[in-house]
Amino acid sequence: MHNYRTANHLAAVAIAIADTMHEPDMSPSAVAALLTVAQWQPIGAQELAAVIGLSQSATVRLVDELVAAGLVQRLDKKGRAVPLALTAAGRRRARTLRSQRLAVAERALAALDNDQRAGLEKALPRLLAALTTGRAAARHICRFCDHGVCGHGRCPVGAAATAIDGPFVRPEL
Repeated sequence: MHNYRTANHLAAVAIAIADTMHEPDMSPSAVAALLTVAQWQPIGAQELAAVIGLSQSATVRLVDELVAAGLVQRLDKKGRAVPLALTAAGRRRARTLRSQRLAVAERALAALDNDQRAGLEKALPRLLAALTTGRAAARHICRFCDHGVCGHGRCPVGAAATAIDGPFVRPEL
């Protein structure tokens, strides 16, 4: 019989960190949308919907809420698409959300000694790559990430997606 204890613990850690992304005034989808716009702006609603995993109509309603909150703005139309970008308030909020997420993860990592942390640093890229089934999955997995932390070409999720689907080609607006 297989022991699922490690898998159960890993899942609990993932949920505990994900739960820190819940803001009292924002749904998890709103947080994901805000951080996705921050990373990929200007971005169209269709591309945003694909990354955060919502329908087109739900994404439009969510964008309406973010615009009303003063966090996102609609730019001039490009053909049929309306590009989205953050406002100054949206940029500040996105920085705060990313910092909060990383601070929680750092607090958890502080419980490990140097050898344990080194082992985890070695194991995590393999785990992330194993969970990546392609480019769409990669963008969804990394929707809360601070992409600058991994650096260009060093993201295990992006590398796995490239191995599966080839180089990333951003959809045109």
